[in-house]
Amino acid sequence: MTSQWKRRVRLRLRSTAAASTLLLLAVSLTGCATEEERCGPVPSTRYDAADLYGEWSSSRGASLDLKNLGGRLGRTFLTHDWPKNTSIEQATAEPPSSGIIGDGNWAVSPDRTTLTLAFDRIDADLERSTVRSLRIGEEKGHPVLYQRLGGAPDACHVLKLKRRGD
Repeated sequence: MTSQWKRRVRLRLRSTAAASTLLLLAVSLTGCATEEERCGPVPSTRYDAADLYGEWSSSRGASLDLKNLGGRLGRTFLTHDWPKNTSIEQATAEPPSSGIIGDGNWAVSPDRTTLTLAFDRIDADLERSTVRSLRIGEEKGHPVLYQRLGGAPDACHVLKLKRRGD
């Protein structure tokens, strides 16, 4: 009777191990949400300034034109309908609210993870509240610029810009 009992225990252990393995595989494939879940595109460090020149736009109408004029002017940008602030109301307004038309200079961080915008000639309050840095990410083999916007920690609201033609 003890050998039959041992056989049952071994069979149950194997069944439990198989079920546990399947559960772990299912969780890893479905990407179960955690507190550290990524919000936005996959971060990237493979793009530098030369990879980012061009016209970028969001699905909500914001646009960003990145240029390199060289000389004293260096890398310049121009925005149209740029978000006035980083609130959820700004991100989800229907129709999208009109935004900033602005210009200035831009730079990529040494670690190639962030693009920073330094606006010229906008008031200090507006400059403090608007999106002035964008994370550099990647989708489908192309660079993407994005910034997570305010709101509930369990919601993912992102300003995402794709280069025209990508």
